[in-house]
Amino acid sequence: MSVTAASGTRVPHTKLRRLEDAGLVAQDTGHPVHAGQLVALTDAGRAALFAARRAPTTQTPKVSARPGTSPSTPAQRR
Repeated sequence: MSVTAASGTRVPHTKLRRLEDAGLVAQDTGHPVHAGQLVALTDAGRAALFAARRAPTTQTPKVSARPGTSPSTPAQRR
């Protein structure tokens, strides 16, 4: 048994149970399973998803100068 997400990704029942036990998703038990139960992210699930999608900001990427251009800061002369 599995659940199909809106993206078409299939989530195995065991993984769904783990997500539910962690408080990240909730099932709409007002509908029987065979009729298609809705599964929704909880507030904690949305926060976890947002945190996982955020890119790590450890360093800003260094932009190398194009060949034939002068440096952006002049070199100190001695």
